[in-house]
Amino acid sequence: MKRSIQLLFACALALPALSAHAVPADTTPNDRALLRQAATLGCQQAGCTSSNVQRRDLGGGIAEYTYVLRVGTGPYDAIGLHRVVHEQSPFHPVHTSRALLLTHGDIWGFDAAFLSGSAHSLPVFLAKNGVDVWGIDLRWVRVPATVTDFTFMKDWGIEHDAEDVEVALTVARAVRLATGNGLGRMTLLGWSRGGIIGYAVMNGETTVPPPFRNVSAFIPVDIYLKTNDAGFQQAACTRYAAEKTLLDAGTYEATSGSIVQTLGNLAVTAPSGSSPVFPGLTNDQAGLLTGEATFVFFPPDQQPVPSYHFTGGTFASTPLPSGLPVPTGLLYSSKPTWFHELQGASPVQAERELADSDAAICGTPDVTFDDHLSQITVPILYIGAGGGFGPYGVYTTTLLGSHDVTTHIVHLTPDTNRLGDFGHADLFLGTNAQTLVWQTILDWLRTH
Repeated sequence: MKRSIQLLFACALALPALSAHAVPADTTPNDRALLRQAATLGCQQAGCTSSNVQRRDLGGGIAEYTYVLRVGTGPYDAIGLHRVVHEQSPFHPVHTSRALLLTHGDIWGFDAAFLSGSAHSLPVFLAKNGVDVWGIDLRWVRVPATVTDFTFMKDWGIEHDAEDVEVALTVARAVRLATGNGLGRMTLLGWSRGGIIGYAVMNGETTVPPPFRNVSAFIPVDIYLKTNDAGFQQAACTRYAAEKTLLDAGTYEATSGSIVQTLGNLAVTAPSGSSPVFPGLTNDQAGLLTGEATFVFFPPDQQPVPSYHFTGGTFASTPLPSGLPVPTGLLYSSKPTWFHELQGASPVQAERELADSDAAICGTPDVTFDDHLSQITVPILYIGAGGGFGPYGVYTTTLLGSHDVTTHIVHLTPDTNRLGDFGHADLFLGTNAQTLVWQTILDWLRTH
């Protein structure tokens, strides 16, 4: 926490100084060199170093810029910083007053989580409508599958992530300032565990005066940090006990991403083959099951919410003899897009992240990144999916000090068919997500 406060003070003091390098809003000299210089200046104050900026054309006048920010001395102490923005010409983003940074959750980094559909994606939709969209890859996203010693991940927990998000925000603001977009604070969006990280960021920012903060508003997406459901709380305590056992034994990496990636690759390359992960299903069915019945990856006493799933779908009337449901198709997202999402999973993730999150939900042991929730007063937009965390994520927002709280939950089926409702990943992958979710986010950003 102390490092976070020091970082925020350094960043706040530095950003006005960067205005000496800023480009007047009525000029247009942006190019690769200027974008890199701006990131370098931001990094000088945020305690990082920046790589050269890479550009990817997404079509329709939209481009993605990517930096790698070195935030430590270890070989994997690096985060990715992405920007999806409308351009006047290559390396020449348009000026816009609205900006937000997206923080991903488990398994997928920024591109896989938010740009899996590329042209059909939240960042592209927002960029086309005048929003400067930024995103982070947390450190574990960049760890290759060939690594076998994960000791370096030992302390990669939620507060560690929150500090990296502050670095990303600072560099993003520096680039915006130096390229004529002003010094305004940014909206932060956190999906899934990224929402928990977002709450940690907001919690930390309450400990410094408003001029020293990076975030103006917060959008937690389909997640809770606290619950008033005793069953959910106990499930978190059970998960934490298992995670602590792993950490105490020296296992600092979670490998669910590797399993998900394998399921996706097999679903695409050998769809009719027998699944090695779910006996009795084909690889195609196993890929669908991962989305349609994600709850099967949790033991019964560790379910975060009932019938939790990434993608709403349909099932055969008769399950396998083992009791495993047999999926037959997706309701809201396309199968190719979902399988592509599975293939984009990162091989490993920090186990400490999971343990910290569940400790906060359980309430034991005590964590510090939830100490000041009642002091968070920025505007809040909670987005939920009826088949994900949905209404269960609202409770955390009632613990905040914010008076401007908006809730939007996509709920498309009766409660008796929660398994068929809009899913946790449908929020970003769904064919109707633009109408059901993204337009709400855009409208809210325009008024906040």
